[in-house]
Amino acid sequence: MSYDRPIAPRSAHRSHSLPADKPWTVRTASRPLRPAVQSRPLPLTRRFELEWLDADGMPRDLTKIAPALPAFEEAFAGFTHGTLIQTAEGPVAVEDLAPGTELQTSDGRTAPLLWKGAITIVPGAPTLRAAPEKLYRVTADAFGLGRPARDVLLGPDARLLNRDPGVRAAVGAEAAFVPVSCLADGISVIEVTPMAPIRVYHLVTARHHTVFAGGLEVETFAPRASMPESLSHEMLAVFMTLFPHLSTLRDFGRARWPRMSPEMMAAVG
Repeated sequence: MSYDRPIAPRSAHRSHSLPADKPWTVRTASRPLRPAVQSRPLPLTRRFELEWLDADGMPRDLTKIAPALPAFEEAFAGFTHGTLIQTAEGPVAVEDLAPGTELQTSDGRTAPLLWKGAITIVPGAPTLRAAPEKLYRVTADAFGLGRPARDVLLGPDARLLNRDPGVRAAVGAEAAFVPVSCLADGISVIEVTPMAPIRVYHLVTARHHTVFAGGLEVETFAPRASMPESLSHEMLAVFMTLFPHLSTLRDFGRARWPRMSPEMMAAVG
């Protein structure tokens, strides 16, 4: 309780009857009765963990608190903890990849890992996504012998390289990146609701590439072409602080293959 003058002795206080249906402040001699100012709810935020190579080629790491926007989260949610990523030295769990590691790409070359990001998905936690966050289990040999060699659990925003004739016809290219969520059929790709907190990751290379996760061809992260329209100028600036090794969205480079949206996949059937 706050007063504009010294508190009087107890005997000098009067009893005031205040309406019970509104949050009221106390009336004093110098301040009239008025409704209390209601504080605005704080925006939903999330903890983002970053590792990257700086301009001198030295590894750096940082944890940032930023808005929990879906456009931000998808940059961190391609691979789940324990997923084996193929490197020049053999398969390495995604959580153990260090900036500078040479990743094996689908074009037969290697590309150095420049950035790795991680968030933790907590079941039941508040989210700004239209639907609860799901994981996707791709069963062994779902897309052919050894693709994948054994079950692989992917994050909600993973995109797989797809060479299906219908997909190729839709984009007019030899292949396209397809959201793993669009491939869920309950048999080969199974939607999974996490029962406990789980860390998910994404990777960035100097150019947009396709890397191998347990035999699956999965894209490295690059923003969607629609991102400048989906975020305000202020939020774009905040988004770029999550990638300290880059200056603008253009620095991510062009997408290696076209990307299919859920709407496009629905039209393909």
